[in-house]
Amino acid sequence: MSEPEKPDEGQRTYDAMSLFSKSQEQAVKVASETLHKIRGMAAAGASAGAAAPDELMRQVAELSGAVTSLAGSATGVAGAVAQPMQDFIVQQRKLAETIAKFAEVQAELSGVVAEFAQRQAATVAALEKVTTPVLGLMGAQQTEDDAPA
Repeated sequence: MSEPEKPDEGQRTYDAMSLFSKSQEQAVKVASETLHKIRGMAAAGASAGAAAPDELMRQVAELSGAVTSLAGSATGVAGAVAQPMQDFIVQQRKLAETIAKFAEVQAELSGVVAEFAQRQAATVAALEKVTTPVLGLMGAQQTEDDAPA
């Protein structure tokens, strides 16, 4: 079975930003209309009639709804931005763990190589002990490079 496709992070961010922008526009429009109504009511005074407070109440309710929508879309934007950041942090943590494991393996390998070098040096020393008398009888002379350490 194939894994379900994840929505594109860029598209999610764009959609959230678009929703946020539209909510802002709506909130500004409703706030502007409400302020115009309030100014109109103040200019008309008490003669505006009984319908004016109801209209004002409706405008305030719309403004409240627009602000609530704006807050919801701001949360959506935060979520759209936060998720990629969280994913990045998780990937960086995994990378740090992998590097730490690699360092452990390198340390073990270093120990193995050091032991190999010691064994090789011991092998060379043993060969020198065995071959030096024979080579000396044959007339071969040791150079400084050949001399045991």
